[in-house]
Amino acid sequence: MEEIKSYWYKLQKEYENKYNEKFMKDFEKSKGYLQKMEGYLLKRLDNNPFDIDAVCTLASVRLTLRYAESDCGKLLKDFLDKFYKNLDDMQKSRLYTNIAFYEDNSPLCLKYLNMAYKLKSPFIETYRGLGEYHFSQYQDNDSHNNLSLGKKYYKIAMDMTGSYEDTFSYAVCLYELKEYKQAKDIFTDLLRQYQNRMRLLLSIAYCEIFLGNKESAKRYLEQVKPDEDSNYSLNTDNISECDIFDAYYVMDEYDIFLKYLNDEDVYTYYSISDWDYYFYALWINDEKDFFNKLVEENRKYFKDAVKEAKEDDDYESTQDREETVKAWERDACYFEEMISLIKSGIKKPKIKLSLYPEYSCYLTDCVVHKF
Repeated sequence: MEEIKSYWYKLQKEYENKYNEKFMKDFEKSKGYLQKMEGYLLKRLDNNPFDIDAVCTLASVRLTLRYAESDCGKLLKDFLDKFYKNLDDMQKSRLYTNIAFYEDNSPLCLKYLNMAYKLKSPFIETYRGLGEYHFSQYQDNDSHNNLSLGKKYYKIAMDMTGSYEDTFSYAVCLYELKEYKQAKDIFTDLLRQYQNRMRLLLSIAYCEIFLGNKESAKRYLEQVKPDEDSNYSLNTDNISECDIFDAYYVMDEYDIFLKYLNDEDVYTYYSISDWDYYFYALWINDEKDFFNKLVEENRKYFKDAVKEAKEDDDYESTQDREETVKAWERDACYFEEMISLIKSGIKKPKIKLSLYPEYSCYLTDCVVHKF
């Protein structure tokens, strides 16, 4: 593998010396260098068809060259079929994990990850992949079983590496399982190591809310700044304003919640016609004038949409037009029902304060993330 990496670094240096920018920043300029890498790996495989380092790296290079994921996976499957009897369990685990990545969260993805797991894969990527798969299934299906499995595999990953990413992801599973005290303890320990990290401050605040520690939650929330964290750069380090102001809604802090949403925000960034909890907060906080203004704005929006749909000639058939009109009329009806229920004193609409693990590439031989 060292020879392969050495050749990669040689190409990388050539590119950066020529263009004075990071390799692969520009795909078109990088393409020729990636094709050189592809040719180098193919030559290695010609000389030694059993070169597992070369074939795994080749699949990653081809993905970077924008080959279809299915083609990259097929390359490894063909290698696996051809040399299955010659491969040891570690090599099979490596191939299974990489193939799973190219199956893109499908049932086949889980199949290959489980095959690697059963072989006691030594690769951290196997367990990150399993954690990601099951957590994403939990998000899609609200499945407690998948969430528990996500926790199981992130725990294995955390025990293997002790990294921030794996520890944070494990704590997220605890939080989503309503094990708030355990989750808070882990987030707090991480905060001691990664001081002033916005995502950790927010995560602790969420835990405090559900532990009934409202004042402590507010103290943490007051420290959280939206957008990208200036000191940290993982995907989960990007905080949206919704992540913050929704927490105030959950705590019945409607003044603060509504303060986050000025008129420009409401009209420019949010589609609020089905945003029952926002209208509820306005109503319960006695901001009736703005409530009524928004109601009339939305009524006009639906009325105009229905009118435009009826007059628009850009439909393939009369049936398409009728279905579009009915859809807009149905949405308008739902909106009126929502407003009527809020005015009649419905129970407070619930919103969920969700946390997400750090999703990352789990290719064992990714030229973008591992080289």
